[in-house]
Amino acid sequence: MPKRRIVGEKAMLGFSVGNIGEILLNRGLLTKEQISVVVKHQKKTDRLFGQVALGLGFLKEDDLLTVLSELYAAEIVSLEFVYTDKETLMSVPCDTAVACSAVPFFINEECVKIAVADPGNLRAVDAMTAYFKGKKAEFFIAKESEILRFLEIMKCNGENIEKDPLLLMNKIIFDAVEAGASDVHFEPCENLVRVRIRVDGVLRVLQSVDPDAWMRMKSKLKLISGLNITENRRPQSGHTRIYLAGKTMDLRISVHPGIFGENFVIRIFDLSQGICSLSELGFPDEDLLWLKRVVSFPCGIFLIVGPTGSGKTTTLYSLLKEINSSSVNIMTLEDPVEYRVDGVKQLDLREEGLLSFSDGIRSILRQDPDVMLIGEIRDEATAATAVRASLTGRLVLATLHAATPTEGIRRLSDLGLKLSDFVPSLIGIFSQRLVRRFGNNGYTGRFPLTEYIYFSEELKKTLIETGDISACRVDKSFKDSSEEALKNNFTDEKEIARVLGNADL
Repeated sequence: MPKRRIVGEKAMLGFSVGNIGEILLNRGLLTKEQISVVVKHQKKTDRLFGQVALGLGFLKEDDLLTVLSELYAAEIVSLEFVYTDKETLMSVPCDTAVACSAVPFFINEECVKIAVADPGNLRAVDAMTAYFKGKKAEFFIAKESEILRFLEIMKCNGENIEKDPLLLMNKIIFDAVEAGASDVHFEPCENLVRVRIRVDGVLRVLQSVDPDAWMRMKSKLKLISGLNITENRRPQSGHTRIYLAGKTMDLRISVHPGIFGENFVIRIFDLSQGICSLSELGFPDEDLLWLKRVVSFPCGIFLIVGPTGSGKTTTLYSLLKEINSSSVNIMTLEDPVEYRVDGVKQLDLREEGLLSFSDGIRSILRQDPDVMLIGEIRDEATAATAVRASLTGRLVLATLHAATPTEGIRRLSDLGLKLSDFVPSLIGIFSQRLVRRFGNNGYTGRFPLTEYIYFSEELKKTLIETGDISACRVDKSFKDSSEEALKNNFTDEKEIARVLGNADL
């Protein structure tokens, strides 16, 4: 069925109780006997068929939302992850919102986004549309229980919007996203929970949270990310995907015990931004030419190294975008998948039920890939399997935790691989760091400093014969990159020293 907006199209929809009941019956969600009971009860109330079935316990709310979404071509929105301010929430009279079982959660000059429990309630749709006359009204389907929580806040004139722990959690994540933060830290202290965000690589305090409110917030974070709510003494990690402020966000949640309680770190990935091209990442021309050269090889292994938060994965995806075409079979193996790429087959390690990256590599090799992206080489088995894949005519792109290209070679050796095992397949190792750009208004945005090695046949031969890693000479060093950035007034020595230290300056 083509997507159609609810507003102004009630004559076109043509859906009735019979249609909904028939779909629920055909899908095995309701029996004929249950439908008869629902219709009987519906005659005694002004509620719609689906809401009556839900109230009788015949139907799960998620199942009802899915059917309604298909019938009315309306998206489902999870209000538990929506942050809206008092002005937006109170933009419609409380009595009207309660009567319509609907709440506005986003408003700008052109449109208003409204969550309704049932888009089949045409009186509610018409009433809300009429109230916001002059703006494009977009209706979304939400759980009635979530709408009721917002309606209770509206009944108090919106005064409790900042006191609800779950809405406060949404606001913190919303503020972090608006600030361009990569991470949110929840750090329990003796009498409060400190919240810090990392923006452009630097942590700063956002606010503090009352310990009682934090207890509800952390339980919700554990629940949505698939963590054990009752476990408080061991580290845990999980992830979830949410829709917040019109954006799809992937949240990676790490929990670690501390003396005042569990510390939470949420890494934020804004999936709505899409994948940048290489030229948009801020690399100088010589770096772009080098990167395009190494991914032009039909086979071999190319590694990007660097610490967490240095932009390794972003660069890898931009490289995939560079080589993606209908004539190339590209497959990725990640934990979890960070960005969706059209035309690329992407596998999530956990969702596929795979135990390790090495198992995943062996699995996707049966899918005849030309190019393979491996989220991270973590152990000897993964490293060895990736190397073998590159030796069988595949181009393998992967990340590795190491400080520099030379350290990347040592890291592979430390994992148990001999130089003669992996050097023949190496194309290049690329390392990067993100530094803040300095301008008239202080530091704004970031750009990469780079260091890299291309493995010529001569260098490979020397490494294998001598075993001397120090024989490697970088094509470009961090020192070269830093001097170039300073010369062009992109940043200052203080910022470079913060990121790289003073050793190479």
